[in-house]
Amino acid sequence: MARRTCSQSADTAKEGTEPPPFPVPHTDYYFEDGNLVILVENTLFKVFRSTFIRHSAVFRDLFNLPRPIGGATEGSDDDNPLQFSGTSAVDFARLLWILYPVAGTLEEWTSILSLATRWEFNDIRDLAIRQLQTLPGVSPVDKVILAREYEISGRWVLSAYTALCERPEPLSIPEASRLGLETSVRIAQLREQLRASLRKSSRIGGYHSLTQSAAVRHASIASSILASAGKRSPTERQQWGMGKSFLYQCDVPPPAPVCTSHQRSVARKGATAIPGTARLVAEAFGIDIAG
Repeated sequence: MARRTCSQSADTAKEGTEPPPFPVPHTDYYFEDGNLVILVENTLFKVFRSTFIRHSAVFRDLFNLPRPIGGATEGSDDDNPLQFSGTSAVDFARLLWILYPVAGTLEEWTSILSLATRWEFNDIRDLAIRQLQTLPGVSPVDKVILAREYEISGRWVLSAYTALCERPEPLSIPEASRLGLETSVRIAQLREQLRASLRKSSRIGGYHSLTQSAAVRHASIASSILASAGKRSPTERQQWGMGKSFLYQCDVPPPAPVCTSHQRSVARKGATAIPGTARLVAEAFGIDIAG
């Protein structure tokens, strides 16, 4: 197969959105002096074998396998590329942004985290987690899902669970669908527990179970609910009753926190360092707050 240049690849990409009938070099990650050719979907990447050996135990083991006698080595050229299935060219290019840098959005860092975790690029995985934790505008639901999928613990995910338990509005149907039944029920139970604590502490003249800022927010919400209670239609009251009956009467048992014995121990020891709502959340979800 005739080798194409990066400029030819870029011209091809501009002609239309239909993929070409043959593999084409990536416009940024096809290095003429590279010594490892990788085919992902219909895109050729020419990179450096030493980079993958240095950063990934998976690739290090792969390249240590015996080579076929008399045959071409996979990854040696465009005609014999190392091929990956189940990976998108976009995701793979985003991982290369770290090896031959840099990325910036939630979607990009999630792609990098996914492949770095799969292929044991441990230092890149740590970098991706740090970058995700500093990105602005990531929703609490996205944080919880990322933390659960990629085993991220610490105060970042704790803040996400706490926000879902403290915010005025309950989980929406799309949010509950993404989080799953057990997590959604657990969050609903914690919300009810916090509101019960607020009502009890209000009767004795204090906010002993919640942080001061959370108590102020909840007091404002309670006032709004009381002011509008008389305006609710019978249908709305009936729906609210159905919702409460699900929480209190459903056959679904409270889900056990998914965590190791070490995480439970750390959560118990560290919980004394954080107040109120966050402490309850850490205990309920077995979050290691030492991280």
